[in-house]
Amino acid sequence: MQKLYLSILLLVTLPLSVATAQETKPQSTPVLVNAQNGKLICELVPGNTSIEFIGTHVGDKPKPRLGGFKKFTGQVEIADGKPVAFNVDMEITSIWTEFDNLTKHLMNADFFEANKFPKSKFESTSIRFGKDGNCTIQGKLTLHGVEGDFEFPAKYQSTDQGFLLTSEFKLDRTKFGMTKMTEGVAAAVTVSMSIGKPTRGVKSKAGNGSDASDKKSSLEDSKVEGEKVTINLPAMT
Repeated sequence: MQKLYLSILLLVTLPLSVATAQETKPQSTPVLVNAQNGKLICELVPGNTSIEFIGTHVGDKPKPRLGGFKKFTGQVEIADGKPVAFNVDMEITSIWTEFDNLTKHLMNADFFEANKFPKSKFESTSIRFGKDGNCTIQGKLTLHGVEGDFEFPAKYQSTDQGFLLTSEFKLDRTKFGMTKMTEGVAAAVTVSMSIGKPTRGVKSKAGNGSDASDKKSSLEDSKVEGEKVTINLPAMT
């Protein structure tokens, strides 16, 4: 009788827990596109866009560490439903991670040297288009006081409701003067960007129609399994 009761209880509560998890997971919402000086512009702010990274340790235990930026501004120019120009300016001092000590370490002389190089920016010079909304954005990246050519893949979608874009790529920090701690921390960092999904911990404002809560913001869209962090990202083709 007890086993029967437990089975019924599971059948009743499981769908509820699944539904709750689906409701709390941040959803991508198209970002509004507005006319400015004869151009169609999509404004990027932390309330409608997320820029995140995952750093790993060298060796058999990579211990992935999730982080991102809470302050930045940017624009995407749209023409014929396609992104034709892209730029973003980030405040390095707005870095967040899951651990306060790690956040402080990333901002010191071993990594970003945020007091010396408080800003980072990317400005596109050209965009190559592929099939099914795929493209490659080429431009100039300034990071840690070093400017260099950089390109990354992206997938975009333009609708009557607005604009969406996702991207995931590797960035070699040593190419931009961040050459310390390479014996313990991998040079390649995985960077992800989502236009249409608010920055963790930052409530969205008018612009994409969503309202992201800052509760449990550090891990709302990820699963932590021991020392491994798995991020749910749109598939790139």
